[in-house]
Amino acid sequence: MFRLLKMPSPGARGSITNQALLTSMKLQIRSGLETAYPDVYTPEVLSALASLARFNEAQKALMVKRIKRRTERARKKQHIEFFDPTGSIPGTSIKVQDARGGKFTGSEIPADLRRQWVQGTGPGAKPHATTKNSIRNVAYALLSGADGWMFDGEDALGQITTMSLDNQRNLKLAFAQDPMFMAVAQQVSDEMNQWALGFFGRKIIADWKKQLGFTTKIFRARGLHLDDRHIRDDAGVALSASIVDLALYVANNYQQLQKSGSSLVLYLPKIQTAEEAALWNDILSALEEHLGLPAGTIKVYVLVEQIEATFQLMEIRAALGKHFVGFNTGRWDYINSVADALAWDKSFVNPNIEAIVMTYGYMRNYEDRVRRAVNTPDMNGNFALWQGGMEPNIPVGSKEGVAASMEKAVAGAVREQKEGARGGAGQPIGKILPRFNLHPKGRGGSSAARACTKDNSRGPRSTQRGLAIR
Repeated sequence: MFRLLKMPSPGARGSITNQALLTSMKLQIRSGLETAYPDVYTPEVLSALASLARFNEAQKALMVKRIKRRTERARKKQHIEFFDPTGSIPGTSIKVQDARGGKFTGSEIPADLRRQWVQGTGPGAKPHATTKNSIRNVAYALLSGADGWMFDGEDALGQITTMSLDNQRNLKLAFAQDPMFMAVAQQVSDEMNQWALGFFGRKIIADWKKQLGFTTKIFRARGLHLDDRHIRDDAGVALSASIVDLALYVANNYQQLQKSGSSLVLYLPKIQTAEEAALWNDILSALEEHLGLPAGTIKVYVLVEQIEATFQLMEIRAALGKHFVGFNTGRWDYINSVADALAWDKSFVNPNIEAIVMTYGYMRNYEDRVRRAVNTPDMNGNFALWQGGMEPNIPVGSKEGVAASMEKAVAGAVREQKEGARGGAGQPIGKILPRFNLHPKGRGGSSAARACTKDNSRGPRSTQRGLAIR
């Protein structure tokens, strides 16, 4: 059952240019959820959702276009190709050659994203759990010692019942340091120290309240391919999960994050083309306008999980403009995307997946393209970040098991930083994994070092035109 909501009148911050749009827009929300989650579905959130619902049709059309394009390539047994450099990026007025040459306005890197050597990831909620028990996930994350934590609203979050809403509720409570969360965080801190005394012979958290403010908070929204199960637009069509996640996270937390000096940062998953990135940019810009935020306030990393995206990296970066701060690389989704893209080619055979590491053939090419893209300055001399891959070696079990896993994790981090990345994103190993400072010896210089240097225009230029090669 879905219930038709009467939209609230917007306040000063909730106003939008087209008042008639907000007045006429109606959203359908699953019966009972507006009363069960009034702290998540606030008037400001509902107003933001109403203002963004106009992008729902475009999102559906792009997903139809994605399936048609992929199906057609398989039918015709075609390889993925680069854009014609004389054309424009679909959904924008940006010329392809201009994007490849850095002739666009990008973003400076915010201060709290200049220190991201270790990132953790995981959801801020547990399935079928009370809020007090579920919010422990957030406490563990913020006490981990990781430079940044990507609170997952996508892959790692079970898309069951109302778990997506529990995730949003927990993050809001934690960021606001609600008394219930603070009590849980203190308990979790004590438990972590007790474990560390037995494992390391020392405590790992000295001041738990201070520790809560160390980790940069990042949110991964669901991709454009997913619909939200709880909200429909005025035509009865499921609202894009990307729109819902963005509106709920930003509208619920932007004031608290800004008050604490934190950036508004998201990871955008499953982007396959620059046209899809352009739609994301339109949605981000519309939300900023709706909330009265300066253009480019919301910053985004793009997870490069699809091989098609590696043929349009500079185009994706240009399409996201002032919102874009960096790319993230990793193994699992990308390997699958390669197999999917070449399913029609019977001559293509992947080896054992354990052999497909980041130094393997097409994986090294993938990593190299990302490095070249972030090492290309925009028209203002701004470089971008390259966040290292998801670390698959999970340190669990016996001391021997932890030691073996951490050896692999450290080796992976060292290799990536030598290549120019900012270190790995993965499990909560911030209190264990040491930081490295290897970027001066990275291949072609370090994207991290240059993106975080005030005078970026003086950075090495040896790879800046790499993606222009056809």
